[in-house]
Formats: sequence, C-alpha cells, structure tokens
Amino acid sequence: MAMSHMSLDQRADFVENIIRYEFTNRGILYEALRSAGALAMTRQPHRSDGNKDLAQIGDAALRLILVMDGYEARAGLINQIVSSKGSNPHLAQMGFKVGLKSLILINPSQPTMSPGVMAQTVKAILGAVYLNSKMDVQAVRAVMAVLNLGWPV
Repeated sequence: MAMSHMSLDQRADFVENIIRYEFTNRGILYEALRSAGALAMTRQPHRSDGNKDLAQIGDAALRLILVMDGYEARAGLINQIVSSKGSNPHLAQMGFKVGLKSLILINPSQPTMSPGVMAQTVKAILGAVYLNSKMDVQAVRAVMAVLNLGWPV
C-alpha cells in the first residue's frame, strides 16, 4: 500500500513503532502528524494551523529536558547542547532519518516536505507525548533518546 493512501490509524501505528511509545489518545497523535494546510482525514474538528500549538509544547518540553539534563551533568555546555540538539536542522535530520517523512500529512500545494515542516512535526510529536502521558517528562525523554535528541553520552 502506498504511504500516501494510508489511514491515520496506519500512520499512527508506524509512528508509535518508530518512537517506541503507545498513545492512549490517538487524536493527539493525529493532530501532531498534520502540518498547516494539510487536509484532515477525519470528521473531527481540527486546528487550521495544523500541529503548530503542539509543536510549541514539544519545543518547550524538549528545551526543558535538555536544560535539566545539562544542569544535572554540570557540563557547562547547556546553551551549546540546546542550540545544537534542539535546533530545527537537527530535529528535521532526525525526523527524516527515522522515516517520519511518509507519515506526515502535508499541505497538498507543497510538492515536497520541507525541513521546517519536519522539524515542527518532530516537536509536535514530542508535545503530543507530553500531553498524552499527563505531562510525564520521562516519557518525552525516552522518545527523545529514540530520536537521538538527548544529551551526548
């Protein structure tokens, strides 16, 4: 089956396998996978700006975890790590690397997926994990580790 013809449930199954996290509320994952301007595949109400709000939550959770881990490591490199591991180019690179590209719903007027859309979607997935897990930082940290977004070992 072509990836473009997959249902939201099939896309969610793939994402859950990639990030090694199972959602209790799939609706929030569907929202995370829908970029601005993408057509909704459900009849449920959706946000016109796609996953932007979830991406803001995910960005905040990502930065919080990177700063906390840096503080605990007493590495003195917090700003450097946050600006490299939390950067849009790194988030996009990791999203493409793990195979999220074909699972994201994009604006039909866009011929290809931009790194900006990928980075925003990775953040939105982190935000979705944060909300779905009832704000469990450890759940987000585990997904970050799978996506190589945490502190270097």
